[in-house]
Amino acid sequence: MTFVNSLFAAGLLDIHMELDQTVADFLGVEEAITFPMGFATNSMNIPCLVSKGCLIVSDELNHASLVLGSRLSGATIRVFKHNNMVSLEKILKQAVVEGQPRTHQPWKKILIVCEGIYSMEGSICRLPEIVHLKKKYKAYLYLDEAHSIGAIGDNGRGVCEYFGIDPCEVDVMMGTFTKSFASAGGYIGGSKDLINYLRIKSHSSMYASCMSPAVAQQIISTIRVISGADGTTEGKKRIRQLKWNVRYFRRRLNELNVIVYGNKDSPVVPILLYMPSNIA
Repeated sequence: MTFVNSLFAAGLLDIHMELDQTVADFLGVEEAITFPMGFATNSMNIPCLVSKGCLIVSDELNHASLVLGSRLSGATIRVFKHNNMVSLEKILKQAVVEGQPRTHQPWKKILIVCEGIYSMEGSICRLPEIVHLKKKYKAYLYLDEAHSIGAIGDNGRGVCEYFGIDPCEVDVMMGTFTKSFASAGGYIGGSKDLINYLRIKSHSSMYASCMSPAVAQQIISTIRVISGADGTTEGKKRIRQLKWNVRYFRRRLNELNVIVYGNKDSPVVPILLYMPSNIA
């Protein structure tokens, strides 16, 4: 016998709705929706947002879940050089001027897809410039904050806070709970219309199992600590300590003549090691 535990079959508990509201408040957006698996948050939701006749402009170093979701969507995909705004603008300009191949009809939708912090490179996306180009060419922006939410910004609210950008400037804010929140699953935050659309269209919402109540509570409790809603300053202390640790770790590695990549404030610290004997 098969037991179906999807949202539409079994419904939501109060704690699931509390989690959605807690995430939305933390991100500073109108609404949010949460999913039981981080990988599926990208791979199953991008196909809901774009389809044939749309264009995805993707950073060349985007995560596999973003790549898979883009391919499943059926949209045309064009790749720009990593964090290179000249390359991004060239593709956007060409897309607006030339339109779709053969027909030259305007694209139904142009979606820029990038990450907040890149998990293998440790680089932070150039969000202010990306937002500027998004507005200039009337595109949409999908931002994956799996490695930046809860880790950077004065209050751990990710790259928008880090750069001082209003979260409403980002059309689709995605992230996972498997890093800073020490739990499981993922989320998408944005406008009320976007979230309502995903609730009834997303395969990850309609067919996946509901998130475990224990997992949901773990995320809520962690957000309360990070945001200070628990009445303590423990969250702020940890954010400041992480920032200090990152800069200290990078500085000491440089002093040891180790080749380190990434942004100085990135908690992802890639090291190029040509001599395995140096590991010790």
